[in-house]
Amino acid sequence: MADLSNIFGGPWSPAPEKLVAPPEAQLIDAMRAAGLEPPDQIYFDGKIHRFKSGTKGSPGHGDKPGWYLVFGDGIPAGRFGCWRMGMEQTFRADIGRTLTQTEEMSHAMRLAESKALRDAALERQHQVASETVEQIWVGAQAALPDHPYLSKKGIGVHGARATGDGRLVVPLYDQDGTLSTLQYIDHEGGKLYHPGGQTGGKFWQLGSLDEPGPLYVAEGFATAATIHETTTRPVVVAYSASNLVPVTGKLREMHGPGQEIVIVADNDASGVGQRYAKQAGANYGARTVVPPIQGDANDYVQEGHDLSALLVHQTGTAVIDKLKVVFGDQLGNDYEAPDELVEGLMTIGSSVVVYGDSNSGKTFWALSVATAIATGTDCYGRQTDSGLVIYLASEAPASIRSRMQAIKKYHKCNLENLVMVPVPMNFYNGDQDAHDVIELVRAVEEIKGRPVRLIIGDTLSRMSAGANENSGEDMGPVMARFDQVATATKAALMIIHHNGKDAAKGARGWSGIRAHIDTEIEVQERDGIRSVTVTKQRELPSKGETIYFKLEVVEMGVSKFGSPASTCVAVPDTESNTNKPHKKPTKHDENMRTIERAWWASNAEDRDGLPYVSRSALRDLLIKDGMSERTAKNKTEASRSDGIIKSMLNAGALEPMEDGWVFKNEAQASAMLMQRNAPKRP
Repeated sequence: MADLSNIFGGPWSPAPEKLVAPPEAQLIDAMRAAGLEPPDQIYFDGKIHRFKSGTKGSPGHGDKPGWYLVFGDGIPAGRFGCWRMGMEQTFRADIGRTLTQTEEMSHAMRLAESKALRDAALERQHQVASETVEQIWVGAQAALPDHPYLSKKGIGVHGARATGDGRLVVPLYDQDGTLSTLQYIDHEGGKLYHPGGQTGGKFWQLGSLDEPGPLYVAEGFATAATIHETTTRPVVVAYSASNLVPVTGKLREMHGPGQEIVIVADNDASGVGQRYAKQAGANYGARTVVPPIQGDANDYVQEGHDLSALLVHQTGTAVIDKLKVVFGDQLGNDYEAPDELVEGLMTIGSSVVVYGDSNSGKTFWALSVATAIATGTDCYGRQTDSGLVIYLASEAPASIRSRMQAIKKYHKCNLENLVMVPVPMNFYNGDQDAHDVIELVRAVEEIKGRPVRLIIGDTLSRMSAGANENSGEDMGPVMARFDQVATATKAALMIIHHNGKDAAKGARGWSGIRAHIDTEIEVQERDGIRSVTVTKQRELPSKGETIYFKLEVVEMGVSKFGSPASTCVAVPDTESNTNKPHKKPTKHDENMRTIERAWWASNAEDRDGLPYVSRSALRDLLIKDGMSERTAKNKTEASRSDGIIKSMLNAGALEPMEDGWVFKNEAQASAMLMQRNAPKRP
């Protein structure tokens, strides 16, 4: 390996201005935060090291599914993960300061090198494992029918074999029939794969497809055996929920579009089995069956239920009941309004993508929405359903922290209902992070005694690190995990994303992302004017509406070098035609903006809680804009059809009061007063 110490600056030492933990301790903390039990000793030598990881199945068998590879020269960085959990995370030691651009580039090179080394080592391990398991499988004896695990599950042998220590052993084959690895099952049902073997997309089929009929797919061996015994039909063992998608894809490729494939999913409390089964069924035209009680098909049978009736394709009135069909004449006359989170903008439990160019202000705007929900205040003149908000700051958490501090300072609030997670999340490398978010929601709700209404993921790119954003195969599971979080928490999920290279074509990446979500919002900055426009809306009639906002600078203190440090908060921009559809302004729009300008120019008065502008203030503004005194006087007369006021009164936008008018549009009035009452920049 090349000596990169000159590039990375030689041995690492912490910056004097900030006390940080040793890199080894940071890696140990990162492993524990990811749900792994770290090894006793850490080596930063650019080599792969394996450890037991504390995951289910490892104790007593000597296998080591955990691994890490970290370079120690320069800034310690690399990767770690667990092959059993299907997770992988990048690691970079905190050196107590922000990295320079050169260091960031060097770090990216180091991560790419660690990935290449990991991939090469993994390929070598797969090859060795394949050769080893072939010998083990050939030498294993047929399992006895009274094996404790078979007896416990109430199933036959079905070709399973036994090792010398009494464990069951079952095979995982590739599409071409090559044995890839083995799964060992102890007497109590504890399972582990042969170390280093490849499991993704591998499977085993019980029974043959000689007779026409359905081909079933199940997760585990016992479940598959139960289905095979119940139906006499062939059943494919996929071995895990996440493997249902690639295995079903291979079966469809092998048997063609005419073959009926039925996926029998496990009914998990977390929803993992159902989610992957649904995704596999949608991608490859398979039918999905889920037991109506928690557990798998074997549990369903052992509790005395009729599995055959569940698996047989439903027809007639049975399928009507199963699919909960609603006939038109059964619908009541009472309208069931969407459960809105932000009035006219998003609903509770919906999925939202907010996208835009870098520096367009999308994160500032997202935080302003989060603040409105967390504090129970109006959001750009729209009502909110208040509750807890969780911000997954996977990109630039330090920046989000300072922006939250600015919001507290600017709005004079404590943000007790806004929670920020600085640990990076990755929804591409397995289910663990999605599970952690679900558990976090439950924990926060228990502590605060309120429901979580909104979860913000910042950004999609960081939360799918390693995935090809243009690939449905990569991004499909990522979006499914976002769905899993939304379903389990019943919170709206807002994902912050970037434009593609051609901004006119919308958000970058796989087109299925847009089809998948409920609401899409574009953030733009043009000629100093910032706006968000609803470009897709599934449940509400707000498609095409635009909200204008601006960034107010908040001085936060001084930098470590003594210069002023500041950040921004997003606030309504009432001077840029707030809350009007994004289209060419009408005469009505132009008149309203003129009257708003007059209100601001005359100290933003109010009467009875509504913005008030006097006739003289409007006349003064028109004169200042270049109009003659006579013309300005005529334009402000309510009786003149060619004036500014008459059309506003007829439209109900204004109402006479004293020697002037008050604004009657509730959303507009609320936005104007909110901006007026906001604390001024220090």
